[in-house]
Amino acid sequence: RTASRPSFLLPSALPFYYPSYVPPPQPQTKMFEDEFGREQLGAEKVHIQMQQRNGRKSLTLIVGMPDKVKLPKSGRILEVDHDKLLKTIKHNFRTNGTLKRDGQHGCVYQLQGDIRREVANFLVDFAMIITKEQVNIHGS
Repeated sequence: RTASRPSFLLPSALPFYYPSYVPPPQPQTKMFEDEFGREQLGAEKVHIQMQQRNGRKSLTLIVGMPDKVKLPKSGRILEVDHDKLLKTIKHNFRTNGTLKRDGQHGCVYQLQGDIRREVANFLVDFAMIITKEQVNIHGS
C-alpha cells in the first residue's frame, strides 16, 4: 500500500464479495468534477442525518456513499471498503456503529450519537471519498 491512499480504498481488481448478500444491479452513476477539477465517480449526494431514539440518545445515519471513487492523479477507479471505513470512523470518533446493506439505499452507516458535522468533515477532508458539494446534512 502506498501512503498517499487510505487503507479502506481497494484496487478494483480485487473482488468485493459477500457470500450471504447478492447486491442488486446498481444504476449507472455519472462522472462529475469537484472544485479542484478532479473527476469523481459515485452518488450525487450523501445524506447525513440524525435520528432521535429515546431521551437523549440519537443515531447518525449516512446514506448514499459511493461504492467506487476515481483517484485524481492516476485516474484509477478504486472500490470503497465500507467495513474498513466504518471501523476507521468508529475508532476516530470513539463511538459504536453498524453497516446496513439495503437494495434501495446501498450501504447505510448507523453511528451512535449526534456527530453529523464531524463525520461530514472527516469524509471530505481526511477520507476524500466525497466532496463538500456532495454532502447534505439534514437537521442542522
